[in-house]
Amino acid sequence: MAKTDMRLRGARAGEAARGLQPPTWDTLTLGLFLVAIIMVLLTFKDYGVTWDADVHRWYGVFVLDYYLSGFHDLRSLHWLDLFNYGGAFDALAAAFDRVSPFGTYETHHLLNALVGLTGIVGTWKLGHALGGPRAGFIAALFLLLTPNYYGQMFNNPTDIPFAAGAIWSIYYIVRLLPLLPRPPLSLVLRFGLACGLTLGVRVGGFLFLAYLGLALALFAMWRGLEVREPGIFARDAAACLARVFLPALAVAYAVMLICWPWAQRAPIAHPFAALATFSHEAFPFRTLFDGRHIEASDLPWTYLPVYIALTLPELILALVTAAPFVALWALRRGFAPLGRDAILGRFLIAFAIVFPVAYAIAIKAVLFNGMRHFMFMLPPIAVAAALVADRALDWLAQQSWRAAAYGALALYGLTQITIMARLHPDEYVYYNALIGGPEGAQGLFRLDYWANSYAQAVRGLRRRLKARYGADFMRHDFTVAVCGPPASAVYYFPPNFIYTANRKKADFFIAFTKDGCNKSLPGKTVYRVERMGTLLSVVLDRRPIVAHAKGALIAGSR
Repeated sequence: MAKTDMRLRGARAGEAARGLQPPTWDTLTLGLFLVAIIMVLLTFKDYGVTWDADVHRWYGVFVLDYYLSGFHDLRSLHWLDLFNYGGAFDALAAAFDRVSPFGTYETHHLLNALVGLTGIVGTWKLGHALGGPRAGFIAALFLLLTPNYYGQMFNNPTDIPFAAGAIWSIYYIVRLLPLLPRPPLSLVLRFGLACGLTLGVRVGGFLFLAYLGLALALFAMWRGLEVREPGIFARDAAACLARVFLPALAVAYAVMLICWPWAQRAPIAHPFAALATFSHEAFPFRTLFDGRHIEASDLPWTYLPVYIALTLPELILALVTAAPFVALWALRRGFAPLGRDAILGRFLIAFAIVFPVAYAIAIKAVLFNGMRHFMFMLPPIAVAAALVADRALDWLAQQSWRAAAYGALALYGLTQITIMARLHPDEYVYYNALIGGPEGAQGLFRLDYWANSYAQAVRGLRRRLKARYGADFMRHDFTVAVCGPPASAVYYFPPNFIYTANRKKADFFIAFTKDGCNKSLPGKTVYRVERMGTLLSVVLDRRPIVAHAKGALIAGSR
């Protein structure tokens, strides 16, 4: 028996020596990133041109030309209302487009997705810093399997880059905490760069400088309570201000100005004017909430919390909801097991989740398109959920029924992947089981508000007409009208599709379900874009109606 045990131990040692140990969590994370990159490369051409894509494309061109012209081309200073935004991503996309072998919008989709992946990497880094390698892996997995993030990762040129910059900014604050009050200057500069690039997308990046100030203040207060010596408290507070906050502010502000032509013209007045504009943004339309179209300036306080709750995967929602209770349970055990830095880091994550929602409710912010402008909350939510999941897995490992629980979790994960595959490339219309999925949300909440499905609608119409006319297809011209953003459909038109702004005289009408646009004109439905039983857009054949109207007009003229 002893010889058998020795042989088993020897075999295991041999396997370990040959590198057959179970993969580490960091190795699994690298595998996850590799899968994500492959998925991006395989699918980035599937996504459509969204409502804002065309104006952002031109803004990027104008910002790039501003620099290439030696600051003489000033079109970016007056382009619609986009001068209120930094040009960090849009200008990079315009530069990338000049050397890319792909089409303009396909190029933008690829770059947008790669930036989105950096947000997932930042989420992993933050989860790793706060909870270790397993928590980091879970955080990255959670964000990757959040359809609202993944779906917009390809074609949201503002909110996804902003979210990526936000999570890296928060990560560097957490990294600074153990090294206060005199961290290495290189780490302060990294935070400044991350925050500056975030500001270079949207001026709301000042929020993360406020987070840094809050973290430094809490550190100084903690130190003051620890030592109970006013002199040390004052010294550490001064060191935090001089060695961390002021250098970080200087770097972030400088990077922001480099990315933002309009801000360069008045480095103090213009950024704060933009901040005031976004704080009380005007949106003179109604927005859909719980089956009612409500003025965007007069929404119930539940608007944003409900949209967040219904668009998070069920497991993530359950875990992040449990997080406060887990924190209270931990407090009963005292602060000692975690330590100051871990407690402050976790508080910062909680603050990053709660404060933006509370602030939006408090100022009665004008909101529309669900939680699109609050995408930057999804990475911290993924981290918070991962920290709870990591603790839950420790507890689960001690239970006799753990194998069944692991199987249920794996089944849930496969189900979530299947749902995302069924929604592709419209993942962002996802709603969780609390509302009955996208089908249950139909008519109650926003679905394809950005016209991402128009690419599929145009391709479907083209296939149908090609099947009808065969080799003669290209000899026929068809006029096509579009509800909403024309570029979302026109970019995919074959040469014999002619766009017209006159809907009533168009042969075909492409319309999404937003605000009942698909019901605004009569016509025969010849193509439907549907996902999981949910109608996103339609193509109406209006040729008989148009021909009848022409005939009646001719008869009347006689």
